[in-house]
Amino acid sequence: MRRFLYSRWFFLFMAIVCLVDLIADIGESVWGWDALNFLAIAMDVIAASMACWLFIDLQLRRPKHGDHSRRG
Repeated sequence: MRRFLYSRWFFLFMAIVCLVDLIADIGESVWGWDALNFLAIAMDVIAASMACWLFIDLQLRRPKHGDHSRRG
């Protein structure tokens, strides 16, 4: 799964999710389609989950002894 996390396909999928969310939000606002609210919420959950997954993985990869090097 880590291979997918840092691939261009992960970011393409995340961009598509955000775009669908934006279109659903605009459609709901402009045309008043309440059904799009459920789609927008689902897309928000997916995008937030992907962002959290990326953040957690980056935190797990941090150096064990802090972010500072010993050079100085």
